[in-house]
Parts: sequence; structure tokens; C-alpha cells
Amino acid sequence: MLVLNEQSITRAIELLNADPGLAAAAEGWEGDFGLIIERPAGALCVHLAAPVAGRFAPPDFVTPSDLEDAAVAYAARADEGTFLGLIEGGLDPIAAIVQKRLWVRGNLQPIIARLNHRGLAERWLERLRAGE
Repeated sequence: MLVLNEQSITRAIELLNADPGLAAAAEGWEGDFGLIIERPAGALCVHLAAPVAGRFAPPDFVTPSDLEDAAVAYAARADEGTFLGLIEGGLDPIAAIVQKRLWVRGNLQPIIARLNHRGLAERWLERLRAGE
């Protein structure tokens, strides 16, 4: 079973960077990402800089206030179970937003414009599920 911690998130970014489709999907991307995973032991906050030359730098693990100060362009916040449901495929992202289980902020137009790169996300999630 996947556990969301600094090690697994760092590995997830490594897997994403290893996908040959990332460079095309990341082309022209602007804006950093912030992720807040609410856990019983305390929030895990991730700051992920926008991709450069088609690749992401390793994630930074920060405090909630540091993430807020970073003024990221895109942010997502949910509890650990919601994120695991999204990764495992048992929870639809739109349903999670409508049910107020997932909170997102940012201009979604660049994300929607990249739907033709859906295969990248599917391959990445499959590798995460497989525990690579």
C-alpha cells in the first residue's frame, strides 16, 4: 500500500521525470505547485517548482506558512485518504472537488489544455500503484 511521505513523493517526482512524455506536457508551463496532505501526524506540505527544460526539480518539503508565503500558482489540499483514493483510481477528481474533499486553487485552463497528455498521467499513476 502506498504511503504518502517525503520519500514516496520524491520517488513520484522521479517517476514523472522519467516519462518521455513529460517534456512535451511541460512545455511552456509557468507557475509552481503546492500540495498540502492533511495527516493525523500533521500536514505534509510540498512545494514543487515549475518544470525547467521539461523536468521537475526535487520537491521541497516546507511548513504550511512557508508554502503560503511562496504564493504558488497552483495548490491542492486534501486529507491523505482523498489523495490515496485519487492515486488508486477509486475517486474521481471532479467528484472530490464537488464533495469538498479536495480543494484546488489556480487557473485550471493550462491544465485543461494539457488533456491531450492524459496518457502521461495514466502511465505515471500506474507506476505509482505498482510501487515502482
